[in-house]
Amino acid sequence: MAFTDAALIAGTNGITAAFPYVSLHSADPGTTGTNETTASRILPTWPAASGTGDATVSTLNFTGGTASGACTYVGLWSAASGGTFGGGFPLSGNQTFNASGQYTVNTLTVNAQAN
Repeated sequence: MAFTDAALIAGTNGITAAFPYVSLHSADPGTTGTNETTASRILPTWPAASGTGDATVSTLNFTGGTASGACTYVGLWSAASGGTFGGGFPLSGNQTFNASGQYTVNTLTVNAQAN
């Protein structure tokens, strides 16, 4: 039996509460958060999950990356530095910082879907 929408919403809210900070990575972060770039982590305001358990944030503006350096994944963390790594997701589209070391993630959706 599949999870109900209420269970998926509770799961997503739990994930974004436990791992609210977003990071950028130059390659697959694996299970420990390796390959994190020098860009500062961002603490977005996560909305409450809705529908089938999605929570989406928009326009995450990162600074402090290596000029024209790679950023191919986002990661979720429990703290602004250090902390516990919660998972990573590949980015699509442009995957490099600009010449000033800035990068914008247009949208990031977290959900607790069971596969």
